[in-house]
Amino acid sequence: MRSQTMKIVIDRGRCIAASNCIGAAPAAFRLDGQRKAVVDNAAGATDEQLLDAASSCPTEAITLFDEETGAQLFP
Repeated sequence: MRSQTMKIVIDRGRCIAASNCIGAAPAAFRLDGQRKAVVDNAAGATDEQLLDAASSCPTEAITLFDEETGAQLFP
């Protein structure tokens, strides 16, 4: 269950298609035609899954923000 609304920003220049984010939050992320991660359905993942997805990215291409306050949550 999501306790907060997170804004997810993916730095496509840093994404190397490792797909760790998809493994951690398969309902939230997918690879597009350019083999870059994109947000598919953030509401389909829990806060914990989104944090796991961001922290599992080997290039730290995923940044999470609290949508209400704008505070950076990860990294």
